[in-house]
Amino acid sequence: MQKDDCYPELPGKAFVKGNFNGDKKLDYAVKFVRGKKGFIIAFFARKQNYKAFVLHNTDSGDVKSLSLDVWKKGGRYELGDQNIYVRYDAPSDFRCESDVGGIHLYRNGKFVAY
Repeated sequence: MQKDDCYPELPGKAFVKGNFNGDKKLDYAVKFVRGKKGFIIAFFARKQNYKAFVLHNTDSGDVKSLSLDVWKKGGRYELGDQNIYVRYDAPSDFRCESDVGGIHLYRNGKFVAY
């Protein structure tokens, strides 16, 4: 397993898994670097393949400063002045050594970032 860029002594958070769209299939979110570019991409399980959704398309340094997690279905969270209900598991990312981050909720065929 790849080590996490934020906490190299811990097992990796370069990918997370959950049921992001409510279809009861296991989906994934992956963070990776290619050259000077950095990405976080969610992959939805289909019958024989996956459908990709780009959550972040930025530079490699930015992605390396993020750690992935999953907010579990049924949770309620306060983000600023918003109270958010998590209908399905949701990939999230946050800055290393910080509580600053975001969540990506799947709604109406696309991800909405908070």
